[in-house]
Amino acid sequence: MNHMRRTIPLLAALLALACDRKPPAGPTTGEDDHADHATAGASNRIDLPERVRQNLGITFARVESRRVAATIRVPGRFEWLPSAKREYRAALPGRVEVLVKQFDKVEAGTPLFRLDSPEWHKTRLALAEALAKVEQAKHAIVIAEKSRTEAEQGANVVRQRIAGLAEAQVRRAELEAELARLANSIPRLQAEIAARTADLRAAEQQFPLLLASASSATGLGASELLAEVDAGGKKVARWETIDRIEVRAAAAGVVESFAVTNGAWVDQSAAVLSVVDPAALRFRATALQADLGKIKDGATASIVPPGAKADPVGAIPATASLGLEASPDARTVELIVTPTKPAAWARAGVSAYAEIVTDDSVDAEPAIPLAAVVQDELARVYFRRDPKDPNKVIRVEGDFGVSDGKWVVVASGVKAGDEVVLDGVYELKLTGGGKTTGKGHFHADGTWHEAGTPEPGKK
Repeated sequence: MNHMRRTIPLLAALLALACDRKPPAGPTTGEDDHADHATAGASNRIDLPERVRQNLGITFARVESRRVAATIRVPGRFEWLPSAKREYRAALPGRVEVLVKQFDKVEAGTPLFRLDSPEWHKTRLALAEALAKVEQAKHAIVIAEKSRTEAEQGANVVRQRIAGLAEAQVRRAELEAELARLANSIPRLQAEIAARTADLRAAEQQFPLLLASASSATGLGASELLAEVDAGGKKVARWETIDRIEVRAAAAGVVESFAVTNGAWVDQSAAVLSVVDPAALRFRATALQADLGKIKDGATASIVPPGAKADPVGAIPATASLGLEASPDARTVELIVTPTKPAAWARAGVSAYAEIVTDDSVDAEPAIPLAAVVQDELARVYFRRDPKDPNKVIRVEGDFGVSDGKWVVVASGVKAGDEVVLDGVYELKLTGGGKTTGKGHFHADGTWHEAGTPEPGKK
């Protein structure tokens, strides 16, 4: 009690000092006070310049249009979506050279680590050999075709000589034997061409398979591997110049953890590091089973930052849907609340509240944070910031409606977009500002009407 008696005059003096007004020099009688008050014209407006706001810790909250009667608040926490985390593994056994640090932000295409793998060198060798086989098969076909052509041409020449000798009634057995040999070689040479063609087809089929394997190992597409690059003044395929596999980020995110140390030898498919997308979040909340009939899939919702006395700009719009599991013992049910836009304060594991609208047909009403309302003797009051002068506030005895424990409907005196005192409202009440001990009442514009005097505009 003694502490309260000392605090009230101190706050009143502080308010007067900050407003560049001197407190009374000494005690005065109640009659003098009333006379001075009546003479000056009482007002429920309180001067609240910047210095006072700082000394009293004054903050403001905006009046919002809310469906207080049709909104439920449920606690919950943020968690990663299953797709938020991406692991990067070694496609081949080899030695790892890490190129990033933990918690580094990476973009799509950022190099993460390099892999020096003997298996990759074997793959390059196999690709080179496959290309060589293709070329060899092509040359073998050309040779076989030329051999067949030569045999056909030789057979024609011998045939013509035999025909010429026949006209002269001369027969040469050796020419007939040569013709028979050449004629018999043509089917064999034709078969040789078919065999070389099959070799070519096999070699041409082997190369794309090896290229696909190289693409899986490097993360580069077939067209990228085949693209020509300059190497020592000559154009070669890109895969020929890759001596170490460089693994790049597939999507933007933050490096979360490492499974190996830099320079370690890893086996094929071993995990190297993981990257997580901080924005890939969902909010898992817990509601009472008694509210099951109120909550609809796709309901309008918002997620309120932890510890916030009122919804700041950081509240996240979202949609809510019923989860798959419920607790028969706790009589609760899971809700999955999906944010529709990211927020800087949202992190996996952060606890917050989801506000879910149960009936969109209910009209929104002006509401203020319940923390902005303070009991002043028999009245519940709040302090509205003067729209005409931001360095003043107006003491208002509230006409309150329904409350959800966080917000309370104000039936009159404010509109959406107005500001009310939030932090410091109790200290502001202790100053005693904005009220009078004389008989009368305040008008809506904040002017005091003393009892027994005509109302403005009336005789």
